Amino acid sequence: MEYRRDLHHGTSTFAALVAALIVAATGLAWAGEGSISVTSVDAMLKQNPLQAAGPTAKVSGSSQAGNSELQVIEMSKIKLHHHDQEDHIVYVARGRGILRMGEKGQETREVKPGDILNLPRGVPHGFETQGDENLVLLVMATAGWKPLEDTKFYE
Repeated sequence: MEYRRDLHHGTSTFAALVAALIVAATGLAWAGEGSISVTSVDAMLKQNPLQAAGPTAKVSGSSQAGNSELQVIEMSKIKLHHHDQEDHIVYVARGRGILRMGEKGQETREVKPGDILNLPRGVPHGFETQGDENLVLLVMATAGWKPLEDTKFYE
């Protein structure tokens, strides 16, 4: 699968992604309309680390601006799944891994820091870490989406 799909929410989603990436890089995070608070990816990961004996992925923190939400996800593996109602734009902040795509995960692509992935709704995807460092993904999504209700797992 090529990163060729146009952003389906248009310019405002792209602008929100750029703003979110600036937020993540600089440590700024919007607390709400008209106010700014400061945090960092490192602080979120330190406050809510992925435990070795626990789940293979977790949301370590999130930041919300208007109707967009940036989630910081630390993971060693995320099972193959898709979302019926949610598109995601994912920025790989740390680690290296394999992105699996397709209903059986048969299509793969290596991902590394700096990669930006467009994951449209309905497209099966999963991640697996390569090496010793967990993947840290910055995931842009619509605020308030309900992942447990919207996610279908294949494995």
